Order: sequence, then C-alpha cells, then structure tokens
Amino acid sequence: MIKKLLLAGGAAALGVVTLAGCGADAYVDFEPEWTPTGARPEVNFDATVTPRGEALNIRYTLRNQGAEPIVGYVGVERDAASHADDVYVTARQDGTVEVAKRTFAIPPNVNADAVGTIEGVVIPPGEGFTEEFAVPLPLAGDRPYVSEVKLPEPVREVVFCLGVVPQSEAAAPKPADDGCGRYPLNGPQHLFCSPPATL
Repeated sequence: MIKKLLLAGGAAALGVVTLAGCGADAYVDFEPEWTPTGARPEVNFDATVTPRGEALNIRYTLRNQGAEPIVGYVGVERDAASHADDVYVTARQDGTVEVAKRTFAIPPNVNADAVGTIEGVVIPPGEGFTEEFAVPLPLAGDRPYVSEVKLPEPVREVVFCLGVVPQSEAAAPKPADDGCGRYPLNGPQHLFCSPPATL
C-alpha cells in the first residue's frame, strides 16, 4: 500500500517502482537543460539516492520554509492515476541520469495531442511532504511528449529531482486523489535535486 502524507513532524509515504530494463544501445538522448520559471520557492529539499542490490532506494522530504503555500509535483500519472512509484527518467548532457517528478516543456516541432497533467500537493508554510520508494535497475528512459528516451550505457550517476512552484504561480488544478490536484504537465517549476549517487 502506498501512503502520501503532509508532514508537520515526519511520516513517510512508501511505494515500489517498476521500470523496464533499457537496451544496450550506446546512443544517449540528452534532455535540454532546465530553465527556472517564476519566483524560487523557499524550501528545504533533502533527498538521497542509495543503490542497494538491484534497486535504487530514493527518499526525499520537501519542507516549505516560506510564508506562502507551495505546490510539489509528486504524482506522475500512469493510466489516469499516480502512485509514489511513478517517475520520469532522462539523461543530462553530462551523462547523469535524472529520476524525477517534474514538469516538461513540449519540445519544438512536437504537436502534443494533449498537454497532460501531473499531480501536485499543496504544502502550507512550515509543513512538509516525504516519500520513499525503490526503483529497480537497470533504468529505462521515460519522459512526456517523446516516444523514446535513450540513456547512457552503462548508467554511472543518478540524481532524484522534484519540481516545485509557489501556489500563487501554479495553474488552477483539477481534482485528484489523496488531496492532490492535477496541474499542467508543461507548467512552471523550480527543480530541486539530490546529490548524485554512483552506480
């Protein structure tokens, strides 16, 4: 069972990720460098990526240290639902692989049939949100608006990143489960990332 919880103290949401293995192709499809949008939220982001056997254990806490509510993008939707174990996986230009819950710009010359949505949780000032989950290895590339994402072979460094935006700058959400809202998948964000982990 997966649980998601706003923290005043510190309970964790647990889940398990299932991702297919990637092929042996050495070509790397780099994700364009992320560009921040709007005001930078005042947050503390503490995240760790720990390789253990055939999986990556990922744990993070996002805590709002500002005076206004923020939105953390915590729910990558799969089949009209989202779970703690759903993530996007892309490669940076330096070869670091990014496991993330975040928004994405629609690439140039791509006509998306629909913008899509990502679930976000509103975190009031002084409160936080924590999740913990495991990502099986090897990783498989995955991002919206692109049919195929290739990763370095082998993957050597991995980070976990989370998209965050002040609530005042987020679009009005559609209702979602577990107290979340559905926000545009190409919406504004600042990206907060863990230190890299070596595989």
